[in-house]
Amino acid sequence: MEIVQINAVKEFSKEKRIRKKLLGSEKLAAEFLCYEPGQSTPQHPHPKQDELFYVIEGRGTFIVDDKEVPVEETSLILVPAKVKHGISADKDSRLVVMFIKAPSATKPK
Repeated sequence: MEIVQINAVKEFSKEKRIRKKLLGSEKLAAEFLCYEPGQSTPQHPHPKQDELFYVIEGRGTFIVDDKEVPVEETSLILVPAKVKHGISADKDSRLVVMFIKAPSATKPK
């Protein structure tokens, strides 16, 4: 068993969004993203992984298959494999998002 306290590992940078690995196994991986206002992740697909995103704090926009969806704290978003997606923080809000992807692309610790 592994436990991570998200508030203890949150980190922000004015230069670029921060991405950190949280937990993982052979079957799934949990990571999180910290965005300063206006920062983003460009649209991209994952050929073999489904991703489940949970907004921990802040407000932003998910772009899924070129459709923009506003999100806020407690929003839950499922992006199936092969679907193009991206994330951006609102210009007046930090954004913290946890995501779980399966199958895992990395080996467990």
